[in-house]
Amino acid sequence: MRRAIILLSDGEDNLSHVTREEAIEMAERADVIVYTISTNISGMKGKGDKVLERIAEATGGRAFFPFQMRDVSDAFLSIQEELRSQYAVAYKPADFVADGRYRTIEILAQDKGLKVRTRKGYYAPKQ
Repeated sequence: MRRAIILLSDGEDNLSHVTREEAIEMAERADVIVYTISTNISGMKGKGDKVLERIAEATGGRAFFPFQMRDVSDAFLSIQEELRSQYAVAYKPADFVADGRYRTIEILAQDKGLKVRTRKGYYAPKQ
């Protein structure tokens, strides 16, 4: 079962209890995809929008920037469509070690016209 979080935010830090990278690590450990929807309607991407992009990309999600409020429903429809059309791919390397460390991964499509969106890595289980 895939789990996803939809984060509506301006991306600015307002007295967080954890850092951005710690939040990303928590999402990665929980195997959660984070989709972000910016509430910044200024028409220009700001610092907070870059944070939202970082969170989404690190977890295999996608960042949406609806510069008009009516575009928010389009973002939700796109997220719904993506969640219904995802594939799960599993791979276990021959030299796998269950040490709890982070492993980076990269999945590429043979067709150069296609883009594969995945998380950047995973935490190996710890025994």
